[in-house]
Amino acid sequence: MQPPARAFSAAFATARLHLRRYDSSDAQDVLQLMDRNRGRLLRNFPELANGVKTVAEASAYIGAGDKQWEDGAAFIYGIWLPPDPAPIGQVRIKNIVWNVPAAELSYFVDHDYLRRGVATEAIRAVLREAFDALGFRRIYVRVISSNEESLALAHRLNLRHEGVHRNAFRCGFGELHDVHLFAMTDADHTRSIPE
Repeated sequence: MQPPARAFSAAFATARLHLRRYDSSDAQDVLQLMDRNRGRLLRNFPELANGVKTVAEASAYIGAGDKQWEDGAAFIYGIWLPPDPAPIGQVRIKNIVWNVPAAELSYFVDHDYLRRGVATEAIRAVLREAFDALGFRRIYVRVISSNEESLALAHRLNLRHEGVHRNAFRCGFGELHDVHLFAMTDADHTRSIPE
């Protein structure tokens, strides 16, 4: 099934944050965000960590994201905390199955902004967009066992733990990790998404 005519909004705001689609002028800032967090990204997102090491690669990453956005294949938002002019994280909606519809979320926040509610606030906004505006039926996240912050976040967001895939992910350091699967359905969202 093709994506609907109305897909994810290009930008939206929360009480503290501004989430928007990257544009070509963001390449330097995206690279700096990756550079500041490269060790954590190698552990959790090795393809991203290894694929964005220059401004040219950051530009290509943004360009590929634009193509995915136009095709309805994936949607990447940078996260800004005004008045900071540079992004402090990102959320990506990917692996979309439009005939359900369902999708996977992946996300990261700059290490300087951990434990400040940034990821919680950004993901709640994306969940509202997916469920309330676009009628998604299921959103899931995959988290490696060593990522304690994301495991705690999944619980805080009331995503249901659906199981563990053992030895399912090799990180950028070569280590093999178990992967926890958490999900929220539209019924779960209606009942339990906290503010």
